Amino acid sequence: MRFLFTFLSCILSGTLFGQYQNRSVSLTDRNDKTTTGFIHFYDWDKSPGYIEFGRDSLSSYTRIQAKDIQRLTINDGPVYEGLYLKMPYYVKTPISVGERIYERVDSTYYLSELLLDSQSIKLYRIFDANATVRFVIAKYDSLALLHNMTIPLIKGPTLYTYNDPAYRKQLRELLYECPTLRTDAVQYTESSIIKLLKEYLTFCRIDSKIYLEQKKWSKPIIGVGGFGSIWQTKYQHTIGYGLTAQILFPRQFHNVFAVIDLGNVRQTTFTGDENVYQIGLYAGRYFGKKAIQAKLYTGLSTVLGLFDTGAGISYKKILSAEIRYSPLMNKIYDSFLQVTPLINLRAVVPLSR
Repeated sequence: MRFLFTFLSCILSGTLFGQYQNRSVSLTDRNDKTTTGFIHFYDWDKSPGYIEFGRDSLSSYTRIQAKDIQRLTINDGPVYEGLYLKMPYYVKTPISVGERIYERVDSTYYLSELLLDSQSIKLYRIFDANATVRFVIAKYDSLALLHNMTIPLIKGPTLYTYNDPAYRKQLRELLYECPTLRTDAVQYTESSIIKLLKEYLTFCRIDSKIYLEQKKWSKPIIGVGGFGSIWQTKYQHTIGYGLTAQILFPRQFHNVFAVIDLGNVRQTTFTGDENVYQIGLYAGRYFGKKAIQAKLYTGLSTVLGLFDTGAGISYKKILSAEIRYSPLMNKIYDSFLQVTPLINLRAVVPLSR
């Protein structure tokens, strides 16, 4: 085990837990001054109140608050604008009918992703402090935060959940020029709201630019690093190590990745020592939007064979702890040779930005 941690320490750089991507951007401030440079772009689980900006990738980075940002355009990526909003957070503990439904209201600037842009209407996406998606519509000079409320209520001896899709009424009032639009079936999702707004813009003959469809796809992120494997029982000791390469597909594929492993595995049992070259090909995905995510992958390897499957926890898609096992191998071998799982530690440093 000491060897395993020593090995992983050698392959980790000082920036392992720092920036995830260094992205080229165009920044326009509140005075309409546009500057090009780079930002530290994270896989944000909530909309940031500031960015880390530098004139070039080697210069020092400074913090720029969302209130000072008019528009931020990421090369081959999304567009953001700084919006001032009053963000209500609904209660999570059960309340009685008539009690206050808001836990608190935060009034601040949010760096909001622009999904649709037209002369009369815009659609933004924000992730609040609870990593919950919120949608905002800007029509001419006014902003409207679309509300989708879910509140636990106590009514007599009964506890139930009260759902109020208030955003449907808001959309009907905002899009009053097209009274034939059906807002009663709209879901609180990006695709559903975009579909409704496209109908509105078509019927009302308003020119628009939909970033969701027209922006260029982001690029895959390639990373290299190392892996270490270990398993200890009364009759068996297994340790392995090697190099790993990860391809994280563009964000349109929602956390899908592929992994290639090359290394060596040494197994000691009562019958003697055995060395196996580790060649593994896997595909899988991460789950969640926060820094700590679950991961699941499967593939084939020269150690555990077909359906070599791993599951574990990852930090920023860089450092992960996993359990690998192939449920089919013990069906192939007889009962004398049992295939056991492996504890796997993996570290990947991103190369592409």
